[in-house]
Amino acid sequence: MEDQKLLWEKVPVSERLLAGFVDIMIAVLVSLFPKIGWIFGLIYLLAKDSFSFLDGQSFGKKLFHLRAITLPHYASMSGWPEKSVIRGLVLLIPILNLFDLYHLIKYKVRIADRWAETRVIRNQDWETTGS
Repeated sequence: MEDQKLLWEKVPVSERLLAGFVDIMIAVLVSLFPKIGWIFGLIYLLAKDSFSFLDGQSFGKKLFHLRAITLPHYASMSGWPEKSVIRGLVLLIPILNLFDLYHLIKYKVRIADRWAETRVIRNQDWETTGS
């Protein structure tokens, strides 16, 4: 039965939350730079999963060996910045991010993942699918 689980159901919610916490801390630290730091912090939060120099992973996801992929083709998000922005915007809207967290805990998929047609999987699962 374990083999038939979808790849994103294998990622523990705790790892996703810790990776997200790392990314939020990075955005906060970057935003502390005088005058324009907040712009770079915001850009990081919105586009973190689509940076090609990070191979389509945020720093938090790299640390926990996770990756956000696009559906249905299981491609890296480095070519899809609009999907990353959709995922990031949900985090910035106060009430919506609480529903998003609830949805992640209950269904193992964020509302933002459904809207952007993305999923978070383990990096090694992505590498073995041939992508």
